[in-house]
Amino acid sequence: MQKKKKNTLIEKLSTRFHILLVNEKTLEKKKLLSSSTSSILITVVFVFGLMLATSFLVIYFTPLKEYFRGYTSVELRESSVENALKLDSLEMLYITQTRYLNSIRDLLAGNISFEDMSQDSIRSQNNSIEFDLIKPNAEDSLLRILVEEEDKYNALDISGQRFTTVLFPPVNGNLSAGFDIDNKHYGVDIIMPENSPVHSISEGIVIFSEWTTETGYVIIVEHLNGLTSIYKHNASIVKSQGEMVETGEIIAFTGNTGELTTGPHLHFELWFQGEAVDPESYIEF
Repeated sequence: MQKKKKNTLIEKLSTRFHILLVNEKTLEKKKLLSSSTSSILITVVFVFGLMLATSFLVIYFTPLKEYFRGYTSVELRESSVENALKLDSLEMLYITQTRYLNSIRDLLAGNISFEDMSQDSIRSQNNSIEFDLIKPNAEDSLLRILVEEEDKYNALDISGQRFTTVLFPPVNGNLSAGFDIDNKHYGVDIIMPENSPVHSISEGIVIFSEWTTETGYVIIVEHLNGLTSIYKHNASIVKSQGEMVETGEIIAFTGNTGELTTGPHLHFELWFQGEAVDPESYIEF
């Protein structure tokens, strides 16, 4: 008696099936569908791929993507930019009014005359009030020149070369943690209320502006002479990758985003030619 040959995989996939409808009373049969195993598998894979592609297109090209983490709402971005511009305008107006009031105070005190109170004197008065009251002697003048030449807020590399830019503080606040390269803390943590403006320390180009799981919204700006600044744990970002920024321009708003945070603050890092440097040595927070 001959043994039955085992069916190969191709034969199993090519095996055809029929789906029949049978009349209960007359037992009349009516063929509904005829297909093979391979055809059924191909159909299932095709339908699954079509559903997956359709879901991706619907999410990507509709407002549904705003409900997924990492995508910023268009309205929120426009509102952030508008608020940033208003804040800049209010800040400039406040500075101008403060300098004007200082000039009026000096005028009433007799430090300057009415004829000398021009628009240029108002701009410069805020920085010269304290020094006008004391006449510097020769030693003071020499010391002042020496300090200006030292320029402690210009960062130095190992070779003693200076950066060509004056670094603008990203925020002004109290430090909760300093630079500690031994514990791999390559920056400083500055305690700030949520949604406080974050400024670019110098002109440059945004090379990274995205959401990260550990540090929330992060923005990285590349500056001149191999200088790079990093701003982490932001509540929102107002600049996108590839955009140019100016010194002191608002690029983000502080927050408490990401897994590696315990409260609202800005984690700021300063890198020079690929090496982390202590921001406190070059910026007064």
